[in-house]
Amino acid sequence: MPKFYLATRKDRAAQAEKLLEALKAHDWERTFTWSGDDKGGTEERPKIAMAELAGVREADVLIVLLPGGYGTHVEIGAALALGKPVILHAPDQKTLNDPYPCVFHYHPGVQLLISPVVDINAILGCLAA
Repeated sequence: MPKFYLATRKDRAAQAEKLLEALKAHDWERTFTWSGDDKGGTEERPKIAMAELAGVREADVLIVLLPGGYGTHVEIGAALALGKPVILHAPDQKTLNDPYPCVFHYHPGVQLLISPVVDINAILGCLAA
């Protein structure tokens, strides 16, 4: 069963739900599921950080929904350093360039998709390729 890691802001979980359902329906397994554990004290954060990086390492592909959270670009960097393909979805060009352009959005290992809504069919098409 192929595996994926989904990176985005945690407050976008509801927006990501249809994509997660479609991936599951196509027999993709998620390597890490977010929780609210990191909202508490700092004592659990090292364990969570290691678990998130392990999820990226175990995944066959990283799927990114921008705008992301503070850790999203760390996850992109980890995936690229591990030679994992990255599918990056942005709602518009402005999101890619604010607050400043990120060159890693254009890395050769990144498949860039731009559409105002999460384009599930385009993401599934990238996974099939």
